[in-house]
Amino acid sequence: MKQKYMQISLGKEIRARAKRDLFYICTIVLILSCISLIAKVDLFEQLYFFSRQHELWEMDEITLIVFWFGLGGIFYAYRRMQDLRDLLHEVSDKAFFDQVSQLPNRAYSLECLTQMIHRAERLECQVAVIFIDLNNFKMVNDTYGHAKGDLLLQVFGERLRYTIRKSDIVGRLGGDEYLVLLELKDEDELAPVLERIKSLQEESYRLDENDLALRFSAGVAIYPHDGYTAADLLKASDIAMYHSKVTKRGQIELYTSGMAEILYARYQLESDLKTALQNKTFHMAYQPQLSLKNEQIIGYEALIRWELKGKLIPTAQLIQIAEDTGHIEEIGLWALYQALEDAQSFLQADQRLGVNITSRHFWMSDFVSQIQQALSAHEFPPHRLVLELTESALVCDIFDDIREKLTELRALGVHIAIDDFGIGYSCLGRLKDLPISCLKIDQVFTRALVDSERDRYVISTLIHMAKHLNLSILAEGVESKEQLALLHQIGCHMAQGYYIGKPASLATLVERMKSSSGL
Repeated sequence: MKQKYMQISLGKEIRARAKRDLFYICTIVLILSCISLIAKVDLFEQLYFFSRQHELWEMDEITLIVFWFGLGGIFYAYRRMQDLRDLLHEVSDKAFFDQVSQLPNRAYSLECLTQMIHRAERLECQVAVIFIDLNNFKMVNDTYGHAKGDLLLQVFGERLRYTIRKSDIVGRLGGDEYLVLLELKDEDELAPVLERIKSLQEESYRLDENDLALRFSAGVAIYPHDGYTAADLLKASDIAMYHSKVTKRGQIELYTSGMAEILYARYQLESDLKTALQNKTFHMAYQPQLSLKNEQIIGYEALIRWELKGKLIPTAQLIQIAEDTGHIEEIGLWALYQALEDAQSFLQADQRLGVNITSRHFWMSDFVSQIQQALSAHEFPPHRLVLELTESALVCDIFDDIREKLTELRALGVHIAIDDFGIGYSCLGRLKDLPISCLKIDQVFTRALVDSERDRYVISTLIHMAKHLNLSILAEGVESKEQLALLHQIGCHMAQGYYIGKPASLATLVERMKSSSGL
C-alpha cells in the first residue's frame, strides 16, 4: 500500500542530489580531459617505456590485478548503494509512517495534503480534509491494556482505509486521531464518503470476547472554501471536529466560520476550570429525597456547583469539560470527599447520601479503592452512601469488569443507584446480574406524568419490574402536587424534585436543623 502513495520529499531530495553529483563529476572529467589534450600528455608512451624498463615487474599481472580490483570496487559500490537504498526505505517508513497502524503519520499526511492542494489548484478541483477523533478511547486502554488498544487502532485504520478510494489517503496524526484526505472533482462526491465513514460506528470490534463499538467525532474542511494551506485546513477540520465532540457526538460536522468563536469560548471555560481546580472554588448543594411510604426525608443527593463570574455553569457542561480535559477524576474525588465531610453536619442517622459518579471516573482501575479510602478518611458508614451511576456507565462491552466493581462496592456496604434511568441503553436483561439497589426514573417521564397515560404506564411497568428484581424506584423531577399524588398512587417508592425541595447549600441545611431543633 505504501508504494501507492506519492514520493516523499526526502527521496526526491536524494535523487536531485545524485543528479547534481553526476553532473559535477562529468564536468570535472571533461575539464581534466581538455587540460590533458592541451598539455599533450603522452601517458601511454610513458607507460610503454616504463614497462620496458621494468620487465621483471610482470606488468601484465599487475595490470590484471588492478583491473580485478577495479571490478571488485564497482561491485562493492553497487552493493553499498543497494544497502543505502534499503536503509533509506527503512528510515522513510519510520519517519513518515505510523508504526502502530502502518498509515502515514502527521508529517507525511501534511506533506501529502500540501501536494494535493497544489494539484487541486492546477486542476481547479477541491480537497476535503476529515479530522476524526475517537471518543473515550482511554477507557479501552485502561480496561484492556495498551497492546490491545494499539491493535484496535490498527483495525480501525484498516476499516477507515477501505471506506475511501485507493487514490485518497488515510493518516494517523497520533493517539486516537486520524486524518482522511479526499480529492474531489465535485462536492457531491463528499456525502457518500462521509456516510460510509459514519457507518463505521455501527460495526463492532472483538476484544477479549467482548464486542466493542467505537464512537468518534469528526470535522470536515474543504479547499479552497475553508483554507488555502495544509495548516489552515487542518486547523479548520480540527475546529469542526471539536464542535462535533462538544455538541453532537457521533456526527460529522462541516466547518463554518462561527465555530471558531464557540471553540474560543470553550477554551476559555477550560482555562477557568483549571483555575477553579487550583483554587477549589466549587461548592456542593444537597437536594432532599422523600419516601412516599411515610412521607419522610430519607436522604439527599449531593450536587456539585460551579459559579463563574456570577453565573452558574450547568452541571452537564462542567462534567463534559472535565471529561474532555482529563480532570473528571480530580473533580469527582473532590465532590465525594466534600460531600462526605459536609454530611457530618446535617445528615441524620436514618438518612443516606447520594453522590453522582461519572462513567469515566467509574471506569478508573482504582475506583473501588478510591471509594474505600474516602469512607475511611471521614469514618462514614458505607451503608449510608449511595453511588449514582448513569446508564452509560453500564455499557455491556465491559460487563464483567462492571459487575466485579459493583460487587466489590456492595461487599463494602455501599448502595448503587442507576441515575436518569429510561433514557439510556443499559441492558435490562442484565440488571438482575448486577448488585443494584435503586433505579432513578428520569424526569422526562415525571414531567408528562399528569397528561400522558403512556408515561404513567412506563413508570408503572418499571415499578412492577423493580419489585421482581428487589429494587426500589425513585422518580426525579417532581414539580407539582399532582405528580406526587400519581406517583404515590402507582406505587413509586421515593421522589425527588423542586416540589419536595430545591438543592440547598450546607449552611442552609445546618440552619434548618438548628431551627427545627429549637436552638
